[in-house]
Amino acid sequence: MKEGVRVRFAPSPTGLLHIGNARTALYNKLFALKHNGSFILRIEDTDVERHDPAAEAAIMEDLRWLGLAWDEGPGAGGRHGPYRQSEREEIYHEHAQRLLKEERAYQCYCTPEELVQMREQLLAKGERPRYLGQCRELSSQQVREFESEGRRPSLRFMIPEGATVVRDIIHGKKVFANNLLEDFVIMRSDGRPAYNFAAVVDDALMEITHVIRGEDHLPNTPRQILLYEALGFTPPSFAHHPLMVAPEGERLSKRQGAASVRAYRDEGFLPQAVINYLALLGGGVSGGEEIMSWEQMIARLSLEGIARSPAAFDLGKLRWLNRNHVRTMGGEEIMRYARPFLRGLPLEGVKEEWLVRVMDAIKENAETLAEIRGYLSIFLPEEFSLGDEARSVLAEDGALQAVKAMEEVVQDLGEVEEKDFPQIVAELKKRTELKGKRLFAPIRAALTGRVEGPELKNILPLLGKRMILERLTAALR
Repeated sequence: MKEGVRVRFAPSPTGLLHIGNARTALYNKLFALKHNGSFILRIEDTDVERHDPAAEAAIMEDLRWLGLAWDEGPGAGGRHGPYRQSEREEIYHEHAQRLLKEERAYQCYCTPEELVQMREQLLAKGERPRYLGQCRELSSQQVREFESEGRRPSLRFMIPEGATVVRDIIHGKKVFANNLLEDFVIMRSDGRPAYNFAAVVDDALMEITHVIRGEDHLPNTPRQILLYEALGFTPPSFAHHPLMVAPEGERLSKRQGAASVRAYRDEGFLPQAVINYLALLGGGVSGGEEIMSWEQMIARLSLEGIARSPAAFDLGKLRWLNRNHVRTMGGEEIMRYARPFLRGLPLEGVKEEWLVRVMDAIKENAETLAEIRGYLSIFLPEEFSLGDEARSVLAEDGALQAVKAMEEVVQDLGEVEEKDFPQIVAELKKRTELKGKRLFAPIRAALTGRVEGPELKNILPLLGKRMILERLTAALR
């Protein structure tokens, strides 16, 4: 591995950061960290019609939330800027004019309508639709006629004969026949650069050593390699990872996981869990435990180990990982992430120390931070209510006997503490001759309004004697 590894993540700010693109960013970040290199953020914002400044800000916010901070890029600076393509137009024009001067590119005056007609005619003949190079050798007279019509030319790269070899870290050697690539546009008629051209110029001038991206970009790679060679640049190493699919192999829908990072954040997933899950997909970070720290992900990353088959996204597995990450956190750390989900709750006058203890009590049961809000209703009088399932439990034979016994036992105690729980259990069994679910289900229903949730030994000290007695009395009524 050569020193000076430089990788980049280059989103187009046309919408929120997709979970699949976050996986690409993660691979780049881990690779940079593993090789003590640099992770660059570049904003590819030349699509003026679809560019959304709010989306750009949201993408950067979500990258930071995931822990994918960049070493160079917007807000971070760096000696290879500017890092927005909209601010690099002079650079693209300079390199495009060089290719034109060296007769590696030519002006194309074909209109969009003519190009559509050309492809339709080829399809009608049963041929592959492609550009046939009509403008490769225009005469001066033809050029004058086109310009007199007000046509503005695009600039097309002239594909040489032969074949182009792509050596991909994941997919191995791929050979592309150049006659299947067709002369492609590098500068549009409005003066904006096309994707392949801008990406090559930027990657070369930013000294990118490895391009790690989704395999949907693999067909672009032979064109880009030809551009590198024509411009006199050394191509980087390429690694095209397979995309994500639904569990059964079909295209991923929003219901099956094809959502934005922001959506998972709003649903209460931890950034650690999202990153952990994305790292597990596809085999790029394999071996050892599934619950991983950043250090473990960095150490275990292997681009060569990424499977060539698509990675199946399993929302259930993400929820499982999130629950395990929540369990490993202390109450104070959970509070830092959970605050947005507590807005609107009646917490005026509630002590932070008590809330932290509540987080520790309920963390075993909550799969997401959003569920924490629901469990908090157990502890807040204004939010508490008996659910239908809890009422059904209290209506069963012997249920109120257990509730009455609990009331009597608690009345005989001072303030209820966790250490009192074994004594409470022993006294309840003695007074009721009940045990197991028949004893504790009615008590849980009366105190929490639920039939499942945190352990009673953790709940009782947080409710306190007064609230416990109030709820038991209400249940008996």
